[in-house]
Amino acid sequence: MSQETIPAKALADLLGQLENQHNDKDRIRLIEAAADGHWFTTYDVIELVNVQHYGPSKTQTAILLYPKTTDPESYDYVIECYKFEEDRKEIKEALGL
Repeated sequence: MSQETIPAKALADLLGQLENQHNDKDRIRLIEAAADGHWFTTYDVIELVNVQHYGPSKTQTAILLYPKTTDPESYDYVIECYKFEEDRKEIKEALGL
């Protein structure tokens, strides 16, 4: 399977869809669907995390997308975008980092 990252247009569409969803469960379903067919850079993941409304959907986004990241060695940048240490710790523990 090729690790081509999500095209810019598809990422923009996904960000728009996420912004229009008010339910966190629907937002996570969109992330799961996107992860099924695409790979993401760390920068892409940060954009997707930042569009999420609340802590649980933000942390779940980082956890779900880690296995589909083309540059996992840079994932600390994703983790560092979280304001609270408890969120950073939860992500690291879930990912075994």
